[in-house]
Amino acid sequence: MSNEAAGASSHWEKSKSLLYITLAIWAVFAFVVHWFGDALNGEAGSFPLGYYMAGQGSQIAFVILVFWFVSRQNRLDDEHGVSEE
Repeated sequence: MSNEAAGASSHWEKSKSLLYITLAIWAVFAFVVHWFGDALNGEAGSFPLGYYMAGQGSQIAFVILVFWFVSRQNRLDDEHGVSEE
């Protein structure tokens, strides 16, 4: 295997690891947080405040997760010399 092929393989393995970590974090905010919606509900009447807060928090977490993923992937691309810029 040439040096370039080894570098490409290393880049791909690190990219896959980053992808799997990102998907795991996404799954936690998409599913696990909402399982505890009942526990988050308070005495605010009949409005399910816990589910509302979990939904809003998940959306904020998803936006942060996208920016985190892009910055980590750009750094990884720079390390392996395959950045777009």
